[in-house]
Formats: sequence, C-alpha cells, structure tokens
Amino acid sequence: MDIGQVWSIVAGAVGGGVVVGVGASLWWHNRLGKARGLIEQLKASRDLLNQQNSQARRQIEQLQLELGELRLIAERVRRRAANTVSPPDTLGPPIEPRVASPLAPQGMPMQARVAQGGGAFLPTQHEDLEDNSGFAPTQIDRPRGR
Repeated sequence: MDIGQVWSIVAGAVGGGVVVGVGASLWWHNRLGKARGLIEQLKASRDLLNQQNSQARRQIEQLQLELGELRLIAERVRRRAANTVSPPDTLGPPIEPRVASPLAPQGMPMQARVAQGGGAFLPTQHEDLEDNSGFAPTQIDRPRGR
C-alpha cells in the first residue's frame, strides 16, 4: 500500500465524518427548532390563560360589588316596606273579580266540553281529564285541524 492510498482512506474517513457531523447537526437543529416553537406556543398559551384568569377575577369582583349594592338596596326596601303601612283609603277602590263571558260554557267539566267540541284547546295526553287535585290543567295542546 503506498502513501497515496493511505491519504485517500484518511481523506475519505475525514470527509465521511464531516458529512455525518453536518447531518447530525441539521437533524439536531431541526429538533431544537421544534422544541423552541413548542416552548413559545406554551408561553403564549400560559399568557393567554393568565390574562383570561385575571379578567375573570375582575369580573367576579365587579359582580360581587354589584351584588352587595343590590343586597343593600333590597334590605332598605324591605325595611321601608316593613315600616310604612299604607292606609286603606290610599290603596284605591277594591278590585272586582272578573265576570266570565256569557258565551263561555260554565260549570261544564273539561271532558264534556271536549266531547261537545266547545273547547278550543285539548288537554295534553299526559294529563288526566278527571283530575281531582283542585288545580286547573296548565298544559294544553292546540287542535290539529286548521
């Protein structure tokens, strides 16, 4: 083996080492760049969350102040209402109870009105037509035939 072949082997080894070093450097630089981007994104997210948190705290403080003011006002109104009793003559004339329309069927049970067709609304399927609880039905369905 002559000296030229030794130098070419050494030069090839050095060149290979340089290529491997450059490749490793590029790969490592790419990973570091991704890590820096992730760190910046996390910092931005943390800053946004801190900003939203402080804004929420300010809103909570403002709402607590408003609630305190409303409680004071309610307490004043309650005390004023308890201390002031209006005489009967300042209340105005007594209100007469409403008189039912002469056209409305009176004293007929709901089932009879439905059978007659005189009721504009029908009770829902969930209610019993003969409810003995003493309360009027509150849920009604409109007739389907329009």
